[in-house]
Amino acid sequence: MKFVGTLYALAYLFMLVIMFLLPKFSFSEYSMIQNSLSELGAQNTPASWVMNMVFFMLAFVVILLATKKLRRFWLPLYLLYLFALCLFFTGIYRHAPIVDIDFSMPEHITHSVFSSLTGIVFCMYCATIVVFVKRRMEKATAIFMCALALGLSLLMFQFSEYKGVFQRILFILAFGWLLYSLVTFTFEKPKAIRREK
Repeated sequence: MKFVGTLYALAYLFMLVIMFLLPKFSFSEYSMIQNSLSELGAQNTPASWVMNMVFFMLAFVVILLATKKLRRFWLPLYLLYLFALCLFFTGIYRHAPIVDIDFSMPEHITHSVFSSLTGIVFCMYCATIVVFVKRRMEKATAIFMCALALGLSLLMFQFSEYKGVFQRILFILAFGWLLYSLVTFTFEKPKAIRREK
C-alpha cells in the first residue's frame, strides 16, 4: 500500500508541476486563466504529449491504488476503474487546438465525451462511497467533493474566461482528495448487505 501510495503521490506532484510549467512551452496564446488542461494536450499543440502523459499516469495510479484499497468493495472499485478508463481516453482522443490550424473534429468530440464522463463518474464515485465509509467526517468530505466537482464544472461553463482556473482547482482538489481518501478512509460493506449475509 505504501509503495502504491508513493507512486500516486509522485504522479500527483508531476501533475502539479506540468499544469503550471507546460503553458510556457505551448502556444503563446495559451492562458492558464482561460484555457483548460485539455487544451495543453490538444491536437497539433507544442509539447501536448506531456499533458496527455499526465492523464495516462493519473489513470494508471488510480487503478493501482483503487485495486489495493477497494478489492473487497466492487461497486466503488469498478466506478474508479471506469473513471480511470475515461481519463485515459481523454489523453488518447485530444481536444481541438486553441489556434486556427487543422484538427480532427470527430477526435475533439470524442475527447469532450470522455472528459465529461470522467467528471460524471467521479461524482458517482463520491456519492457511492458515502455508504461504504465508516466515519461521518469521511462521508461529509465525499459529499463535499461531489458538490465541489459539480459546482466547479458549472462555473467552467458559466464563466468560460476563467475555465483554466476552475479546472486547475478541480484537478488539484479531486486527485488530492482521492489519494487522501484511498489511503486513510475506512471502508466497510453497507449494513443492508451485511444483514443479508
